Amino acid sequence: MKYNTFKEMKRTIAIMMLLLVAFAGQAQVKAKKLKPYLSTTTYSVPGMTSYVENAIAFDCRSAVYKEFEPGQFKATVEITTVFRKGEEATFSKVALDSPVVTDTANLSGAFIDQQRFSLDNGEYEMEISITDMNSGVALPSETITVNLDYPEGTPAVSDILLFDSFTKAETPSACTKSGFDFLPRVYPFYGANEDKLRFYAELYNSDKVHEDGQFLVNYFIETVESSTKMKNYYFSQRYDVKKVDILLNTIDIKDLPSGNYYLVVEMRDRSNNLICSNSCFFQRSNPEVTYDMGDLAGINVANTFVSEIDNIDTLRKYLRYIEPLCTEMERDYSVNLLKTDDALTMQQFLFNFWSARSPMNPKLAFDDYLAAVKRVNMSFKTTTFPGYRTDRGYVFLKYGQPDKIVESPSEPGAYPYEIWHYYTIGNQRNKRFVFMAKDASANNFQLIHSDVIGEVNNPRWQLEVYSRIYGQGYDQGVDQTEYEKGWGSHAGDLYNDPR
Repeated sequence: MKYNTFKEMKRTIAIMMLLLVAFAGQAQVKAKKLKPYLSTTTYSVPGMTSYVENAIAFDCRSAVYKEFEPGQFKATVEITTVFRKGEEATFSKVALDSPVVTDTANLSGAFIDQQRFSLDNGEYEMEISITDMNSGVALPSETITVNLDYPEGTPAVSDILLFDSFTKAETPSACTKSGFDFLPRVYPFYGANEDKLRFYAELYNSDKVHEDGQFLVNYFIETVESSTKMKNYYFSQRYDVKKVDILLNTIDIKDLPSGNYYLVVEMRDRSNNLICSNSCFFQRSNPEVTYDMGDLAGINVANTFVSEIDNIDTLRKYLRYIEPLCTEMERDYSVNLLKTDDALTMQQFLFNFWSARSPMNPKLAFDDYLAAVKRVNMSFKTTTFPGYRTDRGYVFLKYGQPDKIVESPSEPGAYPYEIWHYYTIGNQRNKRFVFMAKDASANNFQLIHSDVIGEVNNPRWQLEVYSRIYGQGYDQGVDQTEYEKGWGSHAGDLYNDPR
């Protein structure tokens, strides 16, 4: 195996802000177990190289501070990053010091490490290992797939960087982009008191589409659940063609409802044909903004497919059916609507719901979904719940039929489990769900882990699967994520390589 050492390219930034929900648990503070949060973006320098940028934020309260001068304390973490492609591996190891503090009893905020890695195009397995140098505690390593796909001369949009602020770089650093230094937003969550979404992206090789003239850049916000473009959050700009350009902008999200969203950036030609696009995920909490009743009140449902659904119990049933597809705002409104006997508003809501997802033929979309509900009700029903109310039914209705299903009903020492593998979910690739049943006869498989954004994520899921041997109290240590494999134990292998 070939190893190369990166030239260290790092930058430390102090963030004097609260990281909201990410760092709330007092038990975590007392345990002094590092809480890192990673943001990874990729970029290109056309004609030269591609590169990966990592930003890792550490909660100050989760790190161990050590006195190095009288009355002065700092935390130190070691970060090892390894990129593997085939038989080759490239690694970097850096030590990061926190900002110096004089009071360790009232720590707040976070400190960030930024690094840039120049790499050839291709798909890499990136493994990150982190150690708190003052406590000696090493976190379990994490591995994610990073794809650098910037073919020479091909138009492309870089990954989208969400950031909190930027300044003109007086002295360019290794992570300076287009003459600016950015303070990245590592955790993509926007609370109710925040009203600005700031972002940066790079646009490559538009001159390969037209030798001269202009092209169009669209950027907009859409829901994760249904890819519905949010009203009042669609913007366009015209650019002159060139080899590299940037999109640096701010969107006012004061009136954006709570939910899971993608920020999408598109390049289009003069005929409005899509050339390329990219997107990034973010979450919004904004409980003051609710579903707009005015959007429903004006809907005339006469002579539509919902006008034939006039039984209140059937309407309620159909509202419950669509929960897996609902945005957070739609779900909250539907829950309240179920408490009423307002059949007309239920009809209007259902019609608006399916029209937003299939404007050309909402009835066909509705009928296809009812067929899917019928299928999950037959396949996944338990002794107590219809199929659509089970975890497997929910995932099937939300994401469709998986590309592969691995069933393991009788593996030695393991509870019955299933691994569902999706090649593509939206803009996510190679995603999995793990379901487990403590009583297979009841057919009640519960979701215990997924690597899909917004779903249950439990790095210790293998310990749950194999807890059948020693009981639920079995624990190999707080940092243990994998079961010590015995004869016939295959869950980890099947997760990594479903077959």
